[in-house]
Amino acid sequence: MSRNEMMMRRLGQLAREHATDEGRSLEELKKTKEILKGAESQRLRRFCTSERMVPGRDLDELGKAILMGDFDYVSLDFSRRIAEQMMTLGREKAFSAAAEQYYNLRWGPTETPIYNLLGLAMQLVPSQKEAHFQLARLFIKAKVPVDGTDLSGTTALSHCFSTKPSFELEYAQLLYDAGGDVNHRNRYGGIVAEEIIKIYDHHDREVVRKATAALEWFLNHGGNVDIADGDGYTPRDMCKRLAGRVPALLSLVEKEDEKRKAKGNSCCSLCGRDEEKLLTCGKCKKAKYCAPSSRACQKLDWPKHKKECKASGIVILCDFQASFHI
Repeated sequence: MSRNEMMMRRLGQLAREHATDEGRSLEELKKTKEILKGAESQRLRRFCTSERMVPGRDLDELGKAILMGDFDYVSLDFSRRIAEQMMTLGREKAFSAAAEQYYNLRWGPTETPIYNLLGLAMQLVPSQKEAHFQLARLFIKAKVPVDGTDLSGTTALSHCFSTKPSFELEYAQLLYDAGGDVNHRNRYGGIVAEEIIKIYDHHDREVVRKATAALEWFLNHGGNVDIADGDGYTPRDMCKRLAGRVPALLSLVEKEDEKRKAKGNSCCSLCGRDEEKLLTCGKCKKAKYCAPSSRACQKLDWPKHKKECKASGIVILCDFQASFHI
């Protein structure tokens, strides 16, 4: 066990020792979807980090086929579901219904969805990695959405480049290209950058290297370090606190700040993207955002933007029919 792993385990022990009975029970929290904070956030986090997928216990035949990269079995299963749906639906609706069934599949105590399971499979059965990618492409082509979340509210995209435990940028790129959002918030209100920056042993060069590469990928793909979690902490805050031990992280953030500043109002105020048409805040006429149909940039930026905007509760986007109510 590495020093980094020992420190993570010790921090987990300390968290359990200081656990309180405040808030709702774990069973109640499992039934909710809202952002958690305080004791409730820690209660769900402890469960999700302590429970593990046990293939022999948690996977059905389809789950085992996905784990082993059995493309033929999975393809036949998907075709069977389409055929069953076509008995009552048209061909197009049958495909959509089968895709929705796959999207809603969950396995194990942390309710692992299909793309997350593929990410785990790449770690557990690395010899079948190419087959796992083939399955991922099959699901994407079948229009199975990539934004499914496990019990912690985490997507496969967030898991596969968080560096804890996986670091699979090729899979991250595949999911991103299929519509994955790098700024997705989990049940604790945090984004993946929080996990990337949590380096428990800054003397471990490999851990620091992976964290630096992951943060750079995050920023290059529209990541924002000013999104606060349920308790009000942001990745930027964490970078500043770690600056004395891991200066490379804050340097990356400051470099990205300069790049986005140079773009001015020509890029999204949250993610820095400028490759598509942006919508403008109807009140201040300055802040611009990606369309809500593609990303939740406006909603995620509101806690910060409201301090600068003259809006009094409603932000209206030009060229967009609906109002966004806060």
